[in-house]
Amino acid sequence: MKKHTMLLLWLGAAISISEIYTGGLLAPLGLARGIVVIIAGHIIGTGLLAFGSWVSYTRKENAMDSVGFSLGKAGGILVALCNVIQLTGWTIVMVVQAGSAIAGVFTDFPFWIIALVLSVLVLIWALILGSPAGKLNEIAVILLACLCVVLFAESAGNGGAALSGTMSVTLGIELSIAMPVSWLPLAGDYACKAESGTSAALMPFIGYFVGSVLMYGFGLFIGVTTGGDIFAFIAGSSFRFVACAVVVLSTLTTAFLDLYSAAVSSRQLVKPKNEKLPLLVIGFFTIVVSVFFPVEQYGTFLETFLGAIGMVFVPVYSVIFLDFIMKKERFGKVLHVPGLIVIVIGMVSYRLFSNFEIWIPTLLCIALVAVLYIPLSLWLNSKGAKLA
Repeated sequence: MKKHTMLLLWLGAAISISEIYTGGLLAPLGLARGIVVIIAGHIIGTGLLAFGSWVSYTRKENAMDSVGFSLGKAGGILVALCNVIQLTGWTIVMVVQAGSAIAGVFTDFPFWIIALVLSVLVLIWALILGSPAGKLNEIAVILLACLCVVLFAESAGNGGAALSGTMSVTLGIELSIAMPVSWLPLAGDYACKAESGTSAALMPFIGYFVGSVLMYGFGLFIGVTTGGDIFAFIAGSSFRFVACAVVVLSTLTTAFLDLYSAAVSSRQLVKPKNEKLPLLVIGFFTIVVSVFFPVEQYGTFLETFLGAIGMVFVPVYSVIFLDFIMKKERFGKVLHVPGLIVIVIGMVSYRLFSNFEIWIPTLLCIALVAVLYIPLSLWLNSKGAKLA
């Protein structure tokens, strides 16, 4: 992939209702403090995303094949299974949130019909584009950015409103980290096809950082100035039909990435000739679940879902990054048990850190995994254990 293609790919991935909605959750922090929190979290999260892209580019392997270098074949299958689940979940989340926003404008249509149409469109978009390097996606992303400018201009004319709810700085930073980290398990699917290291690592960082910070900031601004969320804003917007166009386009340019990569990851579990068959199977599953999703639970589900993604993939990629830095490869092994044990400890610790809201769970988890895993790897190496 060329530089501009990779840049637009990740810019498009960042422009979504889920990013705006999550930014709105930070409104109790206030505008100034919220912006600082968003930028700080995205520097960390997008930095991890870029590093994951660089690892896959260097190894010339897709995301899940790259996992096998650290955790062995069976370990790669376990992570691939988790990845298929989270990517399928993301596709459903994006369809549900888009359906909720559109249903607020077109009140004559029931939610399930809108969700059905959107799900089918996402599947068709993924089947047509396949690996997302097409001109159609690039044009859609540019148009999407222009439409977002129109909506932001309208929101700037709103007055302030009373805010409800609470949000700690640590949780705000964690929510800002979690969104780019959620892309880590699929970043390598595109980075391994990049034409250069700059395309593989720098373009995803710039594209996603700029797009996601602006989307979070847009959501924060709506929350601070109106006291509501993006769904309420769209329903009452003078440009609500333009907003619906943004919702549909952003869902297509973002959700199809998840659907496509879920199909790629599923090839670790089954061995189809290409991605088309798993793409269809996963696509039809998302259609059914999206139609029957309990929409009223969306906000709670999203926050929990983001936390679950961080809990699994932060320790997994901490081990992968450490192995990459220490030049350890275990692709020939069935399962790297010591690494898996450290990952499980990291998952438990992440959960505990999140419950007590002490500092930033992602950074504490990475530090703990490093403290445990580096000495363990060195000790195994000194004992003559086969590490590669």
